[in-house]
Amino acid sequence: MQGGNRLHSGSAENEGAEPPGTEPMVGGACAPCLREAIRKFETNQAQVLRVCTELEQLADGLPTLPSNGSHIRLARRLGAVLRDLHALEEAEILPIISAALGDELVQDSIRNLIEEHRTDEAFADEICEVLLEWTAGERHHDAATLGYMLRGLFDNLRRHNARERGQLIAPARRRLASS
Repeated sequence: MQGGNRLHSGSAENEGAEPPGTEPMVGGACAPCLREAIRKFETNQAQVLRVCTELEQLADGLPTLPSNGSHIRLARRLGAVLRDLHALEEAEILPIISAALGDELVQDSIRNLIEEHRTDEAFADEICEVLLEWTAGERHHDAATLGYMLRGLFDNLRRHNARERGQLIAPARRRLASS
């Protein structure tokens, strides 16, 4: 046993295999970790796009609010949903993608995207307040203003998702395919 390595060279079952406990690497991330990070990222993005669709439907229906209460449910969960999705991205997904891609341009993109998370969360909180005010009959903003706010948020979220796909997911997929 040399250097703690118990692999028997020449055995058929170990030939060409990675040593136990090691994974193929993509940059500074393990390949299976990167695959999972991309999968989680795409799942997050699908959830954000569903929220965008709800916001757009609400904006399209103004000045009337839906009678089924969907706007109240949206108002109550919007900020929390975005914060939860962004927290998952920042804690679990972006560090792996950053390690896999590693260059300074990606690091700058990630910093900018994280800053956008905070801006979008604050904007979502403001929209939630306005929606709840409308529900209570306190219309401090007219329908055009509320529609503008809703469209501003879902447009920002869609652009943000497109940047994430172009600047992070696509390069991570290419890097994974070439490794």
